[in-house]
Amino acid sequence: MTKSVALEKCNDYVFEDVFVAIKKLFELVPPPDVKDKIVLLKPNILYPKKPETAVCTHPVVVGAAVKAFVDLGAKKVLVGESPAIASSISSAKATGMYDQVINNGGEWIDFTGTLLVKCPIGKTTKQFEFAQAFEEADIVVSMSKLKTHQFMAYTGAMKNLFGLMVGLKKAQIHYRFSDKNDFGAFLTDLNIAANPQYSIMDAIVGMEGPGGPGSGDPVKLGFLAASDNILALDWTCASLVGYNPIHIANLKDALLRGIWLNSADEIQIVGQKFEDVKVSNFKIVKNPTSSLGKMLPPGLNSLAAKLLTVTPRINSKKCQKCKRCEQICPAHIIKMAGAKGSAKIIDRSKYLSCFCCHEICPAGAIKLRRLF
Repeated sequence: MTKSVALEKCNDYVFEDVFVAIKKLFELVPPPDVKDKIVLLKPNILYPKKPETAVCTHPVVVGAAVKAFVDLGAKKVLVGESPAIASSISSAKATGMYDQVINNGGEWIDFTGTLLVKCPIGKTTKQFEFAQAFEEADIVVSMSKLKTHQFMAYTGAMKNLFGLMVGLKKAQIHYRFSDKNDFGAFLTDLNIAANPQYSIMDAIVGMEGPGGPGSGDPVKLGFLAASDNILALDWTCASLVGYNPIHIANLKDALLRGIWLNSADEIQIVGQKFEDVKVSNFKIVKNPTSSLGKMLPPGLNSLAAKLLTVTPRINSKKCQKCKRCEQICPAHIIKMAGAKGSAKIIDRSKYLSCFCCHEICPAGAIKLRRLF
């Protein structure tokens, strides 16, 4: 494993251009030898949405990566994902990803069944239930979309592998690790168990703003990135859009473990220069609560927390009554108001600040607001 991150400019989702860009990334930071091996690509499909919404890894990027690994001699290139609420194959078809995979020599594989994967050095978790398909893979590749995330601030290659867990099991994890630092440590453990050997970041168009990762605003970023060091990739991409990665809980935890990097100074950028790819005016997600709380007298901190805590507000006019928020809520505090009513939060005192409902809502009917 190196500590290099390859950057390549790419302005649009034209297959030929994306394919050439990925081949260039492979030259700059080669993936492991895949000849006669089974490669599993794990894209991000939060839920079935058209590519222009920037909710999912763009199907053209996935298709081009499939072809690139096939050209390197892979025995099979499998592509799979487990959306929180929706079937795997129907989601892949709805996004256009399924056709790209099949047409470029890959195989779509449903993430069903579970496999116990041990993580003896895990801080929070010693074993994981991954999709059965994980067992078939010789090489795992994270294929993420660069997006903001209301809970974790940023989501990229490491967070993407959370999708190796099947369906609603992910919501149970949010209930168990409702604090973002604990969840960050969990993501580090998960990446140790998954041991991804390569990662590709779709940042041709990303998602910015407080609506991420499901209802943010698409924004043109104009680059692809790749590395065989997943933390180095995330650290670089987060930096490129204006984050200080040490403030992103899972990246900070991963760095402190010393598994992928001992210091961010070890990261080497190859290909395009960092300054030539860096994005200005990207709307990152910040957490003002902690900084404001430090400015207040100790006696007011608990009151400040209540006033400043971000909680969901459901727009009944936008609600499609799909029940996805009700199904995914790990605290079981969202219910449909009557047979034909919209979703409603029935007990805010039990709210976890996991933002699962906001993340999964396909209609953008759930907004996060503070009382203050």
